[in-house]
Amino acid sequence: MLTHLHIKNFKAWKDTGPIRLAPLTVIFGANSAGKSSLGHLLLALKQTTLSADRKRPLHLGDENALIDLGTFAECLHNHDLKNALAFELGWKISGKEQGARDPLSKKIFGGDELRLAVTLSAAAKEQPRVDKLTYQLLRNTENQLTVDYWRDEKNKLDISSSDYKFVRNTGRSWPLDDPDKFYRISDQSRARFQNAEFLSDFALSTEAALNSVYYLGPLRDHPKRIYSWSGETPESVGQKGEFAIAAILAASAQDRKINRGPKKHLTRFDEFIALWLKDLGVIESFSVKAVAEGRKEYEVLVKTHATASEVKITDVGFGVSQFYQL
Repeated sequence: MLTHLHIKNFKAWKDTGPIRLAPLTVIFGANSAGKSSLGHLLLALKQTTLSADRKRPLHLGDENALIDLGTFAECLHNHDLKNALAFELGWKISGKEQGARDPLSKKIFGGDELRLAVTLSAAAKEQPRVDKLTYQLLRNTENQLTVDYWRDEKNKLDISSSDYKFVRNTGRSWPLDDPDKFYRISDQSRARFQNAEFLSDFALSTEAALNSVYYLGPLRDHPKRIYSWSGETPESVGQKGEFAIAAILAASAQDRKINRGPKKHLTRFDEFIALWLKDLGVIESFSVKAVAEGRKEYEVLVKTHATASEVKITDVGFGVSQFYQL
């Protein structure tokens, strides 16, 4: 779960200041104040982790990407290429991700949160380049381990830590190279040291944290009279809610139950949604039913009020049809 975000020189933001992220975080403000930009950067980071091009520090997007941010200059505050884009991202870690171990000294660094801070500047052809990346391992918000990978004024890369002693391998040394993407110290650079392999685990943790980010756009798909579902479980509801019905059917088939808080009654997923929509005053009832037994086609049926007839979602107001796909 993401716990922390801090952005500098991105779009409308000169400096967001530290943002604490919770299981439910609500951000509100005037139109064009920069609210959407916070999510845009997270999407750009996620699509970078998914990209096959390891040498591209930041995948700004194209027509097939999660988001298209244009050029690097268009991403920067005031479109000023002298500004450096900087961000800090934090997330909870657990299980096998808990910390790092030095194979030489046998010292163990444990933690429950990992943070990554990155600074990118414009290099040749106005493309982004990583100037510095820092991993910080925390336990109960207290620092346990900090590792800096940075570029000096002569464009030479180095690694340093006040908490961890990196030991070089014997034999011919070679210069450290640019990180893979914005967060991963390359295999070749790690191989220069006898005890730097834990940085690969930090990179994997970064990918896992960003791959858990999903975007739901401001407009839903138009409703359909019939939905097909073959039993698969979608990764998310999709950017336009296009997989919402499949997600509801999958959750119900797995007998997943949720409630509104501690000691509250557990309710089956589809029933919970129906009750929630009723309490909000949007509709009286909501259900997803198979067109016929043994078929893979389903229809969404709603009643707008107690005395109304049950109709398909396509036969009610557009606002209601948009709401159910949240």
